Amino acid sequence: MTATREIRKIAVVGAGVAGLAAARCLSGAGFDCVIFEKRDRVGGVWAEGYHSFGLQTTKSLYEIPDYPMPKTYPRFPPGEQIRAYLENYARDFGLIKKIRFNTSIQRLERHAQRNWCIVTCSEENPEASQEEFFDFVVIATGLYSTPYMPEFPNRKDFGGNILHSSQYTSSDQVMDKKVTVVGFGKSALDIATDAAQYANHVDLVFRGSHWPVPTDVLGLIDVRRIFVNRLVGGFLPLYQRPEKWESRLHDSCPWLIKGFWKFVEVLLKIQFPLKACNAIPDVPLETDLFNQDFLPRPETYGLMKKGKIACRRATITSLARGCVELDNGQSLASDTLILATGWKPDYSWLPEQFQSSVQDDGVYLYRHIIHPDLDDCAFIGWASTFSNSLTSHLASVWLTHLLTGTLSLPKQSAMEAEIQQMMNWKRSFMPFSGSRGSLLQLHMGHFHDELVRDIGISPWLKSNPVFEWLQDYRPVDYRSVLDLPPK
Repeated sequence: MTATREIRKIAVVGAGVAGLAAARCLSGAGFDCVIFEKRDRVGGVWAEGYHSFGLQTTKSLYEIPDYPMPKTYPRFPPGEQIRAYLENYARDFGLIKKIRFNTSIQRLERHAQRNWCIVTCSEENPEASQEEFFDFVVIATGLYSTPYMPEFPNRKDFGGNILHSSQYTSSDQVMDKKVTVVGFGKSALDIATDAAQYANHVDLVFRGSHWPVPTDVLGLIDVRRIFVNRLVGGFLPLYQRPEKWESRLHDSCPWLIKGFWKFVEVLLKIQFPLKACNAIPDVPLETDLFNQDFLPRPETYGLMKKGKIACRRATITSLARGCVELDNGQSLASDTLILATGWKPDYSWLPEQFQSSVQDDGVYLYRHIIHPDLDDCAFIGWASTFSNSLTSHLASVWLTHLLTGTLSLPKQSAMEAEIQQMMNWKRSFMPFSGSRGSLLQLHMGHFHDELVRDIGISPWLKSNPVFEWLQDYRPVDYRSVLDLPPK
């Protein structure tokens, strides 16, 4: 690292799973951590959410490596249980006393004597700001901070309720209503499914659909047992730094790779009535996995097929009194419009060096953690995978080794070159999105291997070679990595 000052006091911004992971690991290594959280509780995205929100991956894939979820939790816990789980985690690891709740960050600025000055304000008194100085800052605010709500012509004429998905908090909001849900991601399908129980009618409007990932393939095999292992990882679009055997497989047997993904697509078409719902995606599965991955509820596609959720593959052109106008000429009767249109990040409080480096397709960082111009701060939770909790904990272990001196950063020019390679790699096959720079999804296995190798540990953590190749990797497999103290 280029900073020469001794690092003692660390600010962690955000008390979601990423912030808790960073504070737990760094505090365990002896650093003085202060956690800033704008809400009155821990949990980040789990602190509050839309009505009936919950975990879309199995609990065994989301739990913390050395802190299992309660056995009483269902396979897919609701949001309230995940929030309680994280609250217990923070309490058991002594993190609650380190958190400044109801505190927002106004600015992060350079300081002459200490590396950083953080300007904060409280929710109770937002006009009164305070300054505090830190040697290092961990930014764990994540990728989702501000609801994105597109503007439509004649919005004022609509006359009904217009909500972002995050504002859908009760079934009373759709009771006996004519509901239009916009989007085709996890929240859109969840809300449409929920609304179908209470509304007079539900229309789901989407420009393009995505391949659904079933909880169990054909109702028989847990999907993680198929996709979250080393062997199938080799069938994904090649990683930025692929293993030799993966490169040889893609070079010598492209027909096998293509055939595998076509076969999986056939299975998904058998399991889900995609054609009947006008929801066959335009992009191949192996590409769409790096766009909008979601595990739909078992009843969602059945409701679509029965017409309880009417699928409208179109774009909204304008609103009118009591209706939504589409670009295909249809006019939908509606008095409640729910926009499941995602989120946009807020970078306004971050230094100019960071803001000026943000690309149209997101933020690109070295190891998804370090900005080359700001190596006395780190970004945890900025890599999106199928197991964000595990990824954040491994990134926090990596950061702990960096700050305790057992791991060194490459030269700035080398980090910049690797980031450019990452940009080229992602843009070569991933669909465009505003968060593409952070997306790893099923490539999380390759990324986790890199983090573990960096700190001097073999990523081959299973008990025998057969399990290494065919068994799914879960957080519990990394328990020894998390327990390992800095050297």
